[in-house]
Amino acid sequence: MEPADAPPRDLAGAAELIPGTLYALGGLLPLDGRLSWVAEGVEGVAPLASYLLLEGDRALLIDTGAPVFEAQLLAQLDALVPRPPQLSVLLSRVVEFDSFGNAAAVLRHLPVDTTYSQFPPDEWLYYRHVHGTAEPPAPTRWVPLKAGVEAAIGGEGDPGRRLETLHAPLRLLVTAWMYDPATRCLFTSDAFGHAVMPDADGPRTVTAATDTTTLDEVREHLVAKFDWLETAELEPLREQLAEVFGEREIDMVAPSYGRVLVGRDVVQRHYELVQEALAGLGARAATGGKR
Repeated sequence: MEPADAPPRDLAGAAELIPGTLYALGGLLPLDGRLSWVAEGVEGVAPLASYLLLEGDRALLIDTGAPVFEAQLLAQLDALVPRPPQLSVLLSRVVEFDSFGNAAAVLRHLPVDTTYSQFPPDEWLYYRHVHGTAEPPAPTRWVPLKAGVEAAIGGEGDPGRRLETLHAPLRLLVTAWMYDPATRCLFTSDAFGHAVMPDADGPRTVTAATDTTTLDEVREHLVAKFDWLETAELEPLREQLAEVFGEREIDMVAPSYGRVLVGRDVVQRHYELVQEALAGLGARAATGGKR
């Protein structure tokens, strides 16, 4: 344990969510009209995050972020991952670059025990490798990621702390959500990313004291990100969301895009906002509730 008067630890730009246990890595994106999943007129900046979970000398990285943040991510891992590294990597949406964009770079930079993903590494690991420019990353143990799989912090040989893999009710393509019972954090990949920062100095989290999110903001983000919601039958989705949030104690929601929701009351409020927004979308809403 560091002494009480120790200088602040250099986290290389990572955000400490739970000291010594959970960190948000990655960088900030300017909202200047170039992001297709942001509603028109939204201004400010938004985190594009990977998440690092620590348990003693073991670590689990959830997603690796977009290539534009490669140097920043590797510096953050150097600052936070214990030595020698006992690291595993989980990719929540291996079909999208903001999930696996830096996977090859991470595997070249640090020894990785296990990767969790929907598809095997040979289908995504080498996409940025150009022959003759860098050594290809070392192969890694692979565990197929699907609902019911438990992801181990530090690797599959570790009998300790594990996360629950959930089928993602709200998604574009094949996606997994993760729930960590130890921190009561739900990692929602590209969903629940409706809260952005007013500027680069703004808070990376939403708390009860800083929560100004409106129903209109949630609805506009949902439609911009998941445009199929306007014409789909949404009752099954809403029921699945109710099961996820009703069957678990959730004190934090950590999306790959947007601010982290912190506190049981904040999580419950934003869950209800999403449910209310969904109730006003979809095929039934478009026909006045008639099938």
